[in-house]
Amino acid sequence: MSDGIEAVASADEKVETSGARRLFLLIAKIVVSFTLLAYLVTKLDFTSLAKLHGDVVWYILVSSIVMLAALGFMTVRWRFVLMLIEAKNYSLRMLYEFYLIGSFFNIFIPGAIGGDAMRLYYVSKAYHLSKAKSLLAVFIERVAGLFALGLILMFSLLFNETIRSRLDFGFTLIAVSTLGMLMALVIAKYFIQKKMTIGYKDMAVVLLLSGLGQFGDIVISYIFVQYFNLDITILNLMSIMPLVYVATVVPVSLGGVGVREGVMTAGMALYGVDVSDAVMVSFLLYLVKIVIGLAGWFLYIRSGKKEKENGYA
Repeated sequence: MSDGIEAVASADEKVETSGARRLFLLIAKIVVSFTLLAYLVTKLDFTSLAKLHGDVVWYILVSSIVMLAALGFMTVRWRFVLMLIEAKNYSLRMLYEFYLIGSFFNIFIPGAIGGDAMRLYYVSKAYHLSKAKSLLAVFIERVAGLFALGLILMFSLLFNETIRSRLDFGFTLIAVSTLGMLMALVIAKYFIQKKMTIGYKDMAVVLLLSGLGQFGDIVISYIFVQYFNLDITILNLMSIMPLVYVATVVPVSLGGVGVREGVMTAGMALYGVDVSDAVMVSFLLYLVKIVIGLAGWFLYIRSGKKEKENGYA
């Protein structure tokens, strides 16, 4: 009897320890986010702030449309992968709503894990899909997204002498890196093939949709670069934004806040962009993400009400 009580007490202690550890990590990530943001805010000056006028609202609106379109490509990718795993009558509209809900959670939860977790939950419940299959779909998406970003980066470096010279990244290294990524893609296909049937044509489609989706942040950044009349091209941004995305996936801050802005500012500074202007571009990009996240929040609230009333069909 005493052994059973001790076992229960031990289990309770483990739960409390685990909860305390999660709370500590959350607080640490919040501190990192606000510390980085505070540092970047100190880099702002009134000259950059004075460049903001009422017409920036239109730039934010256009950027929001671009981001919605990028999410559309990602939704099509998600549906394509799901169909490969288990053919069902997946609704693009419903999957799109799930992606928007995920974007809301990505703002407030470290890395991109929170949004993925919500998509897993919703698609599993809506289509009676096993969590293992739902997780496999998201895993393939993430892998494809990283490969697409790598290919975008390698392509941009071919025409980007500034970065090549700063990083001592010559054409030989670009060729070797690209070849290495393609070989890694073949290896990834080998392991994925153990769980589902996927061909190289399928992988090419997934990579293409990933690239189109990932291009959203690049285009939005370019829109705000044009707003501030900064001397930076879309090819330059193709070298910066892949690194920004990878940095935000690493869960060291709350939703990548601070890390995104810091890496983006450092990248743009390599091209001679004033730090204050770079910070403004990164802040406006994040503002667009918040706008889209709020749309996801509305859908999340609505889905919660629907779930209580009817549940998913």
